Amino acid sequence: MARELNAEIVHDPSAQYTRWPGEHGQRPLDLTVTLHVCADDSVMILAFARDQRSPRTRVHRARLRTSASAIRAQADRLRHFWYENVVRLQLPGADRTPYGRYAFAETCDLRPYGDTVDPLVEELAVQGRRVLDRILAGTGSELEKFREFLLGELREENLRVSFDSELYVPWPMLAVRAPGPDASSSFLGHRHQIEQTGAPYPLYEAPPTARAVPATSLNTDTALDGVGRSDAVYDLLREASELTVRTTAEELFKSLRAPDFDEDLMYFWCHGMFVERGSHRTVGIQLSDGKLIDAESVHRYREECGSAPGASFRPFVLINACHAGEPADTAELEYLGSAFIEHGADGVLGPQIEMPQVFAAEYAHAFIERYVSGAQTAGEICHALVKHFIEELRNPLALSYSLHCGIDSRWEKACTSPPSTSTNGGDSAHLAAAIPSQATASPSTSPDTSTFPTG
Repeated sequence: MARELNAEIVHDPSAQYTRWPGEHGQRPLDLTVTLHVCADDSVMILAFARDQRSPRTRVHRARLRTSASAIRAQADRLRHFWYENVVRLQLPGADRTPYGRYAFAETCDLRPYGDTVDPLVEELAVQGRRVLDRILAGTGSELEKFREFLLGELREENLRVSFDSELYVPWPMLAVRAPGPDASSSFLGHRHQIEQTGAPYPLYEAPPTARAVPATSLNTDTALDGVGRSDAVYDLLREASELTVRTTAEELFKSLRAPDFDEDLMYFWCHGMFVERGSHRTVGIQLSDGKLIDAESVHRYREECGSAPGASFRPFVLINACHAGEPADTAELEYLGSAFIEHGADGVLGPQIEMPQVFAAEYAHAFIERYVSGAQTAGEICHALVKHFIEELRNPLALSYSLHCGIDSRWEKACTSPPSTSTNGGDSAHLAAAIPSQATASPSTSPDTSTFPTG
């Protein structure tokens, strides 16, 4: 017997279909943690948990005893520890000398080396806990209560967490004390979906254009073709989208000058490099022509057209180059990803450290394969890839990829139709992307890596 069912609408992001849903209609964040740097280098920290009542007098908050400069130093120390002990890990040689093969540079599957890798993962978790403990260290009723609350939340699992911070900390690489013998489960990036926010946002947010075939770009250095699964990455993008291939900075700058930059995914597979500016250091990337692409470049060309009628810029940006997810070392120099986000990018994903070629290629293929399916958000994919690599392949490197904004970014398309490929100045439509064969960081800030390939 038919009967009418009563329904209660508890989440109506489109306001009865009268406006575009904010945040793509995704469910609210479970936890937001805000760090604000004060004029005296001290840090105020606040936390907001979904569906929880804040303390009666004000929200969960405290002034940290650890300064902003000390937090930056701890973050840099952790990145360097990962580089020295993971990326440069050498397996014992045939005669048991410690000068054998570079394990992480040769393969993604480290199961055969569990006796070496498992203790390393435990040590990485210890170092991640030390950094988090140092950030929250100190006495006083306010700080102690805040620390108890925040660590209690972070020990939960499968939360959607946003760190809204002027301090760019490698949050997925930090860890909490978790029950059980498996050290990998203590990493924040293993327990939760995590994004770092804190970049300025565009003055307007136009709704995305509905279209049959999403638009993507492959921005690469042709001198670095043919590494790992780069051909497979190209094929994924070519088959799923209308793909543009760029090989020089000038081609990229020309596209950035266009008011209607209507790409769904920008993929960079190229050199990452440190740039010295007096006593300051920042990070840039290079394509085939060797010209610098940094935050100032993005500002220069998007500011020329950002106020034009119909201007659009909303790609999800995957920068698969060494240090691409690492911030500048001072507040005066801006992180490249922040510039993309300020002008409207939906999110930016990149590694915090120098990355072995073989892993970078595999990670890109795994991420893009899942992203183009449209079934998962970027936050869900990053979380799933951490678990995939560390649980199935004993490889912790996925934790070093940092998502800046974009936890809700999703590949959206109206229907399926034949894609096409274009090139900007290339001789062939098929230009395989690649990770550089040698790190290009400044010798003054990074050790020699010529013995094994990184990006």
